[in-house]
Amino acid sequence: MSKVCEISGKRPIVANSIQRRGKAKREGGVGKKTTGISKRRQYPNLQKVRVRVAGQEITFRVAASHIPKVYELVERAKGLRLEGLSPKEIKKELLKLL
Repeated sequence: MSKVCEISGKRPIVANSIQRRGKAKREGGVGKKTTGISKRRQYPNLQKVRVRVAGQEITFRVAASHIPKVYELVERAKGLRLEGLSPKEIKKELLKLL
């Protein structure tokens, strides 16, 4: 499974992990010193959201911040004619509404 939000397109990003030693100046020390920097990945908080549209159960993998958007899409889809379509086709139609 890809680690990409189906609605927003959020994907993993590369960030730095910084190791430090020493005591902060505000705590009476001489300041923090960097002892190492290495790359790390930050992943979006993806969740599976299952909704029922036109009698079909559809699963979306979306970032937690976009879960309400899934339910908004389902509300908008109530005017569309989606009966007789496969779940994959229904999902495509819903994503076109964005």
